[in-house]
Amino acid sequence: MGLLLFTACKKDPCKNVSCQNGGTCNDGNCTCRLPWEGSRCEVDGRDKFVGAWSGTQNCGGSVDNVRFIITKSSVEATVILIEGEIRGELTSSTTFNVPNQQIVIQGTAYTISGNGVLNGNVLTLNLNISYGGQGGTCAYTLTRL
Repeated sequence: MGLLLFTACKKDPCKNVSCQNGGTCNDGNCTCRLPWEGSRCEVDGRDKFVGAWSGTQNCGGSVDNVRFIITKSSVEATVILIEGEIRGELTSSTTFNVPNQQIVIQGTAYTISGNGVLNGNVLTLNLNISYGGQGGTCAYTLTRL
């Protein structure tokens, strides 16, 4: 009496998957590190924030029209820059934090912190702004130009 054994070879689902920019393959799919996204981690997730934005600013009931330019940091992979000065640090593919920071505009020092959320083509930005012993929260609703 003979015994015949069959062994099944388990295929490696990541064998032909090449994840870019530090991404790792799990069960045939790439898991990307911020800011990277896409099926192979080939897309810089900051790109969806980059460009000109316009909309409204509501600071304590006073509503004004505003326009911002957002760029990518050339030094830090997860950082966007609002008007070239305000640092936003990506926390997911659609959200960022504005850590506590100080900027100077026309000789006045401002302390700014907050967060932003991108939902489709609408960017909502909430900033806590203080200067000269005064402060408040400004809410921005922006759309890409």
